[in-house]
Amino acid sequence: MNFKVLDKKSKEKTKEYVIRNMVYNIEFLNLEPGEKISENQISELLNLSRTPVREAFTSLRANLLIDVKPQIGTFISYFDIDMSKELLFFRSSLEEKAVIEVCKKDCLDNLEVFKKIIEKEKILHSSKEFEELLALDNKFHNLIFEELGYRKIPSIIENNTSYLVRMRILRLKANIREKNYIDEHEKILQFMINKDAENASKILKNHINELVDDMNELSEKYPDYFKSYN
Repeated sequence: MNFKVLDKKSKEKTKEYVIRNMVYNIEFLNLEPGEKISENQISELLNLSRTPVREAFTSLRANLLIDVKPQIGTFISYFDIDMSKELLFFRSSLEEKAVIEVCKKDCLDNLEVFKKIIEKEKILHSSKEFEELLALDNKFHNLIFEELGYRKIPSIIENNTSYLVRMRILRLKANIREKNYIDEHEKILQFMINKDAENASKILKNHINELVDDMNELSEKYPDYFKSYN
């Protein structure tokens, strides 16, 4: 197990600390799909009692990140293509509506921030700094909502689609669409600047749902990670 222990934040509750550590290691595939874990194991790694770990496991199970098999054990959940499609539909529906509304604005309040994100992505795209690349990608998409003054929606999406993050990380590691998504960010931004809602929403939808197409290629490269192969 290649488990990375994160530093505890000031005033962070123990349960939330456990969840943050677990989510990080699941998302970045330090804990691999299908890998067996236990409360004792995680308690020892984090030097904590089993109680907050047990509580964290309950939350992780609700978010589809772990599976509990009675009398057998607890496992990191496999990639489920059908579930991933549903979550992508949820995310895509919200972002398409948002980008259409952004195109109605006279100007973009965060135009320079959008540009800086894209420039950083171009610099980092071949560096394999997956954590930073993911953060930049999230920031780009979150800014679309922030243009409308919606600052809570990104966290709602994040809380309900963390299941998809590790799929995005796996895609980066597999060098699938390595730079294509940056080009698409540029196009989305240009369409928003031009107030072209039709093309902005169209390319955004394709941009998000490309992950559906990539799942087939990923399942061939990493068959042991996918539910349909187990």
